[in-house]
Amino acid sequence: MNQAAHAPELPYCRNCHYTLATPRPVYCGHCGQETDLHPPSLREMFTEYLGHYVAFDGPLWRTLWALVCLPGQLTDAYFHGQRRRYVLPLRVYLSASFLFFVGSHLLSHEEPEPEPDKAAVQQPAAADKAVRVKVRPDMSPASAAAMAEALSRGASAADADKPSLSARIEGCTQAQAANCARSERWLNRLIGRLESMTREQFMTRMRALAPYGMLAMQPVFAALLLAMFAGSGRRYAEHFVFSLHSHSLWFLALLVATVTDLEGLMSLAVFGHGLLAMRRVYGLGWFGAIWRGLLLSVGYFVLLGLVALGLMATIAMTA
Repeated sequence: MNQAAHAPELPYCRNCHYTLATPRPVYCGHCGQETDLHPPSLREMFTEYLGHYVAFDGPLWRTLWALVCLPGQLTDAYFHGQRRRYVLPLRVYLSASFLFFVGSHLLSHEEPEPEPDKAAVQQPAAADKAVRVKVRPDMSPASAAAMAEALSRGASAADADKPSLSARIEGCTQAQAANCARSERWLNRLIGRLESMTREQFMTRMRALAPYGMLAMQPVFAALLLAMFAGSGRRYAEHFVFSLHSHSLWFLALLVATVTDLEGLMSLAVFGHGLLAMRRVYGLGWFGAIWRGLLLSVGYFVLLGLVALGLMATIAMTA
């Protein structure tokens, strides 16, 4: 059965028709294709497909050790031509991001936050807006109750007529929606969605979208490094390699923080690791590494917040 499944052996390569040597080699000496062809098993197909994008072979563990325990070693080794000893930077980055997204979904124990009860939210708000009536000594209880009810109806009518923040963009109220520009209507809907979210819901959504923002921020961080080290003679591609290794470590640290709830400790560890990596790769002293690290961190997290907010706006408006 297995013998029939194999393609018959030919004296030449099936891919480039190059005549094979004797004894028959495992790979063609001209194009590099395997000479022993057979229908692959499911395991072989999965390994071949995943191996093009994610590294799970022996050098990966050596690479992960250097990435975590030897700050800047991978980037420095890559610049000095050690390309076979460690996994290439892009594959390290894809492997780390793959481990994060799979591991965070499998190991995270966070429960989805329930939607707030609108009636329960509106009831305290209405109670807070209850009208207080100053009762005079000569006023009967029935008169005081009637006055309070009248004032309460007047306050409710005023609140109903008052447009919300989302309806006050350039005077674009619901009654005037036909006269509003598309961008104004989009902004009104976006602000309305944000107004309906509590602070806890907003922060939870931002933390959930931050890893996706990191995917978009990887080349941006390389551009920040290029601007920070302008005049050093390093090209963008070199900063890009450092950014790949840095984001690989950040994804692993974020996975640990997600599973263990040690966000503060992991943030300090990542910042210290980054300082050591910059000192090794860029040849900085402690003072130069610290002020550059602080400036890069501020710029990075500001841009990351904007990217995550943009993702949240896009998801909110398409939900």
